[in-house]
Amino acid sequence: MTLGALAVAVAAVLVVGIGAAGPAAADEQWPTEAEVQAAKQDAASSKAEYAKIQGLVQQNQAVAVSAATTALEKQNDYAKAEQALQDASAKAASLEAQADAAKQASTSANRRFGSIASQLYVAGGNSGLTTQLLLNRGDAKQLLDKLSAMSRLTGLAAGLRDHASQQANVAASLSAEAADARQARQKLAGDAQTALKAAQDAQKKADDALATSQAQSKTAYAQMAELQQQSAAIQQKYAEYQAYLAALAAQRAAQGDSSYLYQVSRSITPDPPAAKAYAQSQMGRYNWDGTQYDCLLQLWTHESGWRVNAYNTSSAAYGIPQAWPGQKMATYGSDWMTSYVTQINWGLAYIKSSYGNPCGAWSFELSHTPNWY
Repeated sequence: MTLGALAVAVAAVLVVGIGAAGPAAADEQWPTEAEVQAAKQDAASSKAEYAKIQGLVQQNQAVAVSAATTALEKQNDYAKAEQALQDASAKAASLEAQADAAKQASTSANRRFGSIASQLYVAGGNSGLTTQLLLNRGDAKQLLDKLSAMSRLTGLAAGLRDHASQQANVAASLSAEAADARQARQKLAGDAQTALKAAQDAQKKADDALATSQAQSKTAYAQMAELQQQSAAIQQKYAEYQAYLAALAAQRAAQGDSSYLYQVSRSITPDPPAAKAYAQSQMGRYNWDGTQYDCLLQLWTHESGWRVNAYNTSSAAYGIPQAWPGQKMATYGSDWMTSYVTQINWGLAYIKSSYGNPCGAWSFELSHTPNWY
């Protein structure tokens, strides 16, 4: 609704309270145009800041998703490294066991070789037996048997010596391979743990940044909503005040000089108790209960003190219901200036058609400043 349309609407139904201040006294109660513009600017700035923070939230969300994906990949790599570590550990253990077996075989072969070498030494070796065979022909067969046995022992000893050497070389090779496996195992574990830790740290950093920006967004949104509400309230109040001033000026221009009505009002003696009693007796006509009467009692006490001659010098509103202009009540009786019956009949009909019941009118009365219904 435009300001002009609002002024016309207010002028058509406005009923101003007897205690309402006139425009000159109300200036400090209403926002200025500069304050309205400042409120609009604050709301716009807050909205822009919220949009900026929302952009940051979206960026941090993307970073957090990327970090989470990387962390999952590193977790998978770490699981693979763990499996490789277990395989390497098993391989190292197997190689070490094989190296130990080779060492034991080498030691056993060396021990047997030593034993046979001792036997050969005690027997004097093949050279001694050969000399005995040449000098002693009578015992040739015995010496030949002995020579054959010594030859076999010599061959066995050489084979044991070679086997012992071979097993020693195998043991050394397996030990070196086991050492390499242990080193590879340690490197795999270290690399995987380092990569996983880095990915987890990156994910935590991204999650923390996202949580911070989300909290900032929540705060900015609350501030934006509050400033927008404040701006809307200030604009609404400013519009109401402008409408009030326009309607007041239009009413005064249409009514002209109201000094006569004011003079008449000063000569009338009101009877508030009788007026209240009559109003209460009329509640049944509208199917209103005691609660509605309580609201009516508060409404017209606030508006006029239930005085038939209540006159608002600011707006020229008149009577118990503060009709504006007072001549409206003439449709219910020519004695509208002095009769609480005529004024109350008009006032109840007005409340019924405009607000449904007295409590509705009283609620509307209190919803804005200055109070009117």
